[in-house]
Amino acid sequence: MAQQQADGSVAEPPAAAVGELAWTGKFAGGVRADMKRRYPLYLTDFTDAFRGGNAQISLASILFLFFACISPALAFGSLFSQATEKQFGVVETILATAVAGILYSLLAGQPLCIMGATGPEYAYTVVFYAMCTALDIEFLPARVWQGLWTALFTALLAITDSCALMSHFTRFVE
Repeated sequence: MAQQQADGSVAEPPAAAVGELAWTGKFAGGVRADMKRRYPLYLTDFTDAFRGGNAQISLASILFLFFACISPALAFGSLFSQATEKQFGVVETILATAVAGILYSLLAGQPLCIMGATGPEYAYTVVFYAMCTALDIEFLPARVWQGLWTALFTALLAITDSCALMSHFTRFVE
């Protein structure tokens, strides 16, 4: 368990036996090691913001992030609506941003990560819609299958410890 400090913060537990970007040789070994490493701090990721006089700053940050997330959702949602002949618009973009943000914050231990539409995603969606139209494929079911296919590969990469390949790259590559 994490140790409570005198100032109210929580000390990081010692690192697990498996490094963050190391091959484990076990099925989902990296995912399990990451869960063991993060579990003691999971609750404090959400509660530390409201301890020790941080509530006002945290609430201001939450309000700022709400508008930082809703603004691109509105802007890109209207662009998506025009580009996809109103098959994917503002409501869907706001809903997708909200669901992705909530799930990511609960499952990834990152309460303040901004999830939402971006320029490259818009460009991809326009091209994908044009391909679906040219090939006479329904856009929304194809988009769902695209998301499921991406989720499958993401899960496969996670459970096979393929994330360990990132240890061979530097920040310059990003």
